[in-house]
Amino acid sequence: MRFQVVVGAIVMSLLTACASEPPTRRELSAMSGLEMYESLCSSCHGVDGRGDGPVAPLVKIGVPDLTRIAQREGGEFPAADVHRTIDGRFEHPAHGPRDMPVWGWQFYNSTTDNDARERAKVDAMIDRLVEYLRSIQKG
Repeated sequence: MRFQVVVGAIVMSLLTACASEPPTRRELSAMSGLEMYESLCSSCHGVDGRGDGPVAPLVKIGVPDLTRIAQREGGEFPAADVHRTIDGRFEHPAHGPRDMPVWGWQFYNSTTDNDARERAKVDAMIDRLVEYLRSIQKG
């Protein structure tokens, strides 16, 4: 019983530490790729992108090391696939269920009257995040 209480307290503290107020859409649109990564991704993927963030142990399918994307792809960084994965339009069915948020919908403002312009804004935000991920690739 005591073990369960300790584990519960640890889980709650991890979730509390990672549950800061999410940035607003306006704040997101002004952020660099690094700032977006720190705000949205580091709780799972870790500060350095190695998949060792404080919430990573709670993700059943594991959290990938984002510094080795190019290495896993034979040395080539697959920017378009990374973009689609972040956006939510690219699934990896062999890897099991998607635990990562579908950021394309999170970023998208559905109340807009100009879908093409809104999609371009979302794509630009994701592109900044993709370029940051490209910049942290290890050999």
